[in-house]
Amino acid sequence: MAVVLMMTCMGGIIGTVAYRQLTNERNLQLQTQHQNITTQLDFVIRQSVERATIEIEQLNFLLTSHSEPHINVLPSLWADIQMYWDISSFAMLTPNGEVLVEMGPAIDSQWLEEHANVSKPRWRFYCQEECRLQMLLPTFFADVAGVVFIETSMSDLLNRIRSEQGVELVVLGPVAKQAESMFYWGRQLFSVSNRARIQPIVSEMALRAPWEQLFTNKQLHHIGDQSWVIWDYSLSDGHNGPMLLVMSDVSDWDQALQSFQQSILGILLLGVLLTSLFIFLIAWSPLRRMVCHARLLPLLAERRFDDIRTQIPSVKHEIIDEVDFLGNAILGVTAQLEDVEHTLAKRTQELNKLAMLDPLTSLPNKAMLQHELEKAIACVGRIHNQVALLFLDLDEFKRINDTLGHHEGDELLIIVAERLGKCVRAMDTVFRQGGDEFLILLRGIDHEQEVRKVIHKIFSSLQQPVVLKSHKLIVTTSIGVAICQSSHMAAEELIQHADLAMYQAKAAGRSNYRVFTYDLLHQANTRLMIEQDIGAAIRESQLKLFLQPIIAIDTGKVCGFEGLVRWFHPQRGLIMPADFIPDIEHSQAIIEVGNYVLKEGIRILKRMQAVVGDELYIAINLSANHYLSADLSHHIASLLAEHKLAPGRLLLEVTEESVMAQVEHARLVMEELKLSGVRIAIDDFGTGYSSLSYLKQLPFDVLKIDRCFISGINVQEVDTHIVNTVISLAHNLGRKVVGEGIENEEQLQFLKAAGCEYAQGYLFARALSEEQVLSMLAQIKTSLIWPTAKEAINLGRLGS
Repeated sequence: MAVVLMMTCMGGIIGTVAYRQLTNERNLQLQTQHQNITTQLDFVIRQSVERATIEIEQLNFLLTSHSEPHINVLPSLWADIQMYWDISSFAMLTPNGEVLVEMGPAIDSQWLEEHANVSKPRWRFYCQEECRLQMLLPTFFADVAGVVFIETSMSDLLNRIRSEQGVELVVLGPVAKQAESMFYWGRQLFSVSNRARIQPIVSEMALRAPWEQLFTNKQLHHIGDQSWVIWDYSLSDGHNGPMLLVMSDVSDWDQALQSFQQSILGILLLGVLLTSLFIFLIAWSPLRRMVCHARLLPLLAERRFDDIRTQIPSVKHEIIDEVDFLGNAILGVTAQLEDVEHTLAKRTQELNKLAMLDPLTSLPNKAMLQHELEKAIACVGRIHNQVALLFLDLDEFKRINDTLGHHEGDELLIIVAERLGKCVRAMDTVFRQGGDEFLILLRGIDHEQEVRKVIHKIFSSLQQPVVLKSHKLIVTTSIGVAICQSSHMAAEELIQHADLAMYQAKAAGRSNYRVFTYDLLHQANTRLMIEQDIGAAIRESQLKLFLQPIIAIDTGKVCGFEGLVRWFHPQRGLIMPADFIPDIEHSQAIIEVGNYVLKEGIRILKRMQAVVGDELYIAINLSANHYLSADLSHHIASLLAEHKLAPGRLLLEVTEESVMAQVEHARLVMEELKLSGVRIAIDDFGTGYSSLSYLKQLPFDVLKIDRCFISGINVQEVDTHIVNTVISLAHNLGRKVVGEGIENEEQLQFLKAAGCEYAQGYLFARALSEEQVLSMLAQIKTSLIWPTAKEAINLGRLGS
């Protein structure tokens, strides 16, 4: 189709160019003929004027031979003048326009008067009953200047043009006011070269085309089977005067062009047909085979490989074309796809197995858990009374991986999986969630006691030592239990409940289990709410810092305050630190809260110093994550510089447990803070598992004894000995001691006798607001002695 289209376009272009060339050639010849006619018409008129001039000279010579005046002689010679010179009218005038002699028809005296005094010949065409050529010729008669008027016929002039140019001539008069039957375009027909042939054609043209369109764009006029072109020549100075129409017959040219068009069109159609037939004959076989191959391609998607091999014919000819290559390619792709199909089926079976089984332990995986759990829940109330899901997480498994290596960790997981499989009933299923997490689905549970039996068997089985790399390990696990008693519970919800119970068990210590209750879910939701709202609490200043005084026992003076944060939630009201700090302990929010408390504490200390001077300090509690963060020292230095406070006026309190978790890192942080001048206190001492060798290396300043030991003074002998020992230990290390939770005078006197430097507790005051503290400091600013015990207790009731 493309080749046929290209040939058609090329043929059309060639034919168009050739047709235009012939048309241009015809127009060029017509233009040349037009120019020749114009030139010849001018030439014939000039010849007529020159001939008339010669005739006047001959007449003047003839008249000089007579003795009589010219006026008397000319009438006698008029017959001879008409016969020999073909003159229809003759007149002689003086330069003033006076007619001396006039012969022939009447003459237009107005034209003679206007042009009597001429210095050169003048002429015009004058149409009355017929069109004639009139001339005014200046001359001398008997040595007297004058003007000769001569009127002659146009027949000779027009016949010469017609015979030499091969055209037909039509003479039309000027535009008439009233057109009659022999008028064309409002003009009278005076003369026509071939009246029998041309006059009907002129009549038809007058009916078809107005005068203005007769000569535009070299228009051809088709009359019958003839084609004519017309030129107009004005026989006077104006456009409304007599006109000469020159008509040229171009029928031969027009017929030649039409014949050429028909020939070109015929040749073009024949070429297109022959080319189409040739292309069809050549392309039929490949196209038929390509169509066959195209119909076979969908069979590849349908995996009908044998049908493809049957329907693709084998190549028997020696010349192999592109279609044969395509067929061979289809057969090759068919073979490859068939091989891929077999391989895919085999791999699919393997993947289906792997998709449902854990590759390490060969236990069912999480995908199988979802499937089996949905089936088990659907059977609750019909086949099973209830089902239970156990969520197990091995304790300290990361430490085992880090110390012994991942290979031994994988070996441990395999051993645990085998032991778990022996602890469950035949109807139960053990799943591996991933990492060190396992889930056990217990079906057909009637009582919770059955779940406990399985859990105890698991604990007993895992307590058997495991030998890895000559290391003997005791593996423990934390278990969360979720029981389903309704078939409407979602599988994901049951897993979530078991997971939540597991985290509660892990928080309680090793080798524990917890059963899910909706109180746990409430606590989890509360924790989530706290994590979401704590950012707004910081931005909107919902966190307030309350202050508890720290008293020097020997003088009774207040030496500092511990900052205790309170959260005034817009919906839940007052939230104490123990109710929200543990929930954000391991998130980035704890650092944001710590920075906020540091900033508020330093600001409050600056205001207290404005009241009593710079003798007071502020103690701020830091979480383990905040204390061990990288930019703590820089942040504290910038805050102190901003408020122009001495670094020794800030005491950072960190718990013993957080320090002992990463002793080496904690030591480096303490050293960095000590270099900046900030003091450090170890809070809640005695509740952790401090090593004395580690404690000796830490550069802290203050040791705070936990309230649990202070409350047992003079009540439990053990607590009394512990307090004495801790105070002696701190003094031996060169540290100061603060006793927390002092609630009565006996406890205070005991600590004073034991050498404890500072005291803090409800005996002096509960946590006070900033306004209360500033008010109290304003009252005691001269002595800084905190009120007596009774007054302190009364004041403490104002705190929180």
